[in-house]
Amino acid sequence: MYKVCFKAVFAAVALILSVAAVAEARDCALVIHPACGNTPSAAFDRQGKLWIAFEQRDRVYVTSSIDLGHSFADAVAVNAVAESIYARGENRPKLVHGTSGELFVSWTRKLEDRFSGEIRFSRSLDGGKSFETPLTVNDDGLQISHRFDALKVTPSGKVFLTWLDKRDKVKLQSEGKNYPGAALYYAVSEDRGASFKPNIKVADNSCECCRIAIANYREDKVAVMWRHIFEGGIRDHALAILGADKATTPVRATFDDWQIDACPHHGPDIALSSDGMRYHMTWFTNGKLHKGLYYGRMSPGNAQAEGIISLDNSASASHPQVAVDRNTVFLLWKHFDGEKTELKLMKSTTDGNSWGEPKATVATTGASDHPQLLQHGDKTYAGWHTQNEGYRLVQLY
Repeated sequence: MYKVCFKAVFAAVALILSVAAVAEARDCALVIHPACGNTPSAAFDRQGKLWIAFEQRDRVYVTSSIDLGHSFADAVAVNAVAESIYARGENRPKLVHGTSGELFVSWTRKLEDRFSGEIRFSRSLDGGKSFETPLTVNDDGLQISHRFDALKVTPSGKVFLTWLDKRDKVKLQSEGKNYPGAALYYAVSEDRGASFKPNIKVADNSCECCRIAIANYREDKVAVMWRHIFEGGIRDHALAILGADKATTPVRATFDDWQIDACPHHGPDIALSSDGMRYHMTWFTNGKLHKGLYYGRMSPGNAQAEGIISLDNSASASHPQVAVDRNTVFLLWKHFDGEKTELKLMKSTTDGNSWGEPKATVATTGASDHPQLLQHGDKTYAGWHTQNEGYRLVQLY
């Protein structure tokens, strides 16, 4: 049964299609709903149905909407047995659609030790009516940190799951050796998520708590971009291509010279260009050479990014996202002006070669989650969960 939510309203440069707040009483002790849950992640299926995965009461739930978020179907629990789940900021459940109608969900289960966790995965083969018993994808069996998962399905149907992993750090530290940060690992399923091949290491010395950006690369590979610890403690970004059996040697993607012995909790984002030849990238830095939010383009074979521009160098700018629709590139980020937090949009209709001015889209005066760019057909949306308004879907002009 679908639950009716607030009516749509308009903003200057965006159409707010939904405010998915819970019924009048808003009694989250009784209702399972995206507005009551934590860190929702959304995706459209091929038919235009909106799907959302979120955490509430130690379970990952999945729900859907056939009317762009005006109402939602009853949520279905992905993990039948409750477990403590990371659901904050950049560490959150993920949801993607398979090439044959499957629903794939990943998340990180908290373990007893501080910052420890394991990578979890489940699938639905019946259109989200039920989910299979979750798998633990990291194969080392250690009660250590495996966190910040990222999930992607290739056009050929392969399922890629990648995460930040400290198994090598634990091993080397036990031998009295220094090991900055964590490592980037991944696993691949070639049977629609029924099982995963052995874990593969991409690189040592990743930053230990920033999200991993992931995008398709041709038919059966993916590209990943992450914050890496380079020589001298520089925490800039790296990029690699992941295949079913091995990964390319990482290349440095940004040169901001940010030397910091801490994790910024501020990962990048990437999107493949419409011609499939390069990646549009956006990231945050506080380096010696650049400070704030930035955009650039990079081909996997190039030595470094090009077309770099500053988006927002204010102290409150954060968590940029990028999406591509043919030659139009959308950049979206959070900005706090001292009274309210708003989503700012910047758009290029020339494949990133020239840009319009940043424009405010929608705002809130309360606490808010990170935004997410979503696409279906020729439309691009921003999904945003806020404390005061619930989950909102915003069509971007």
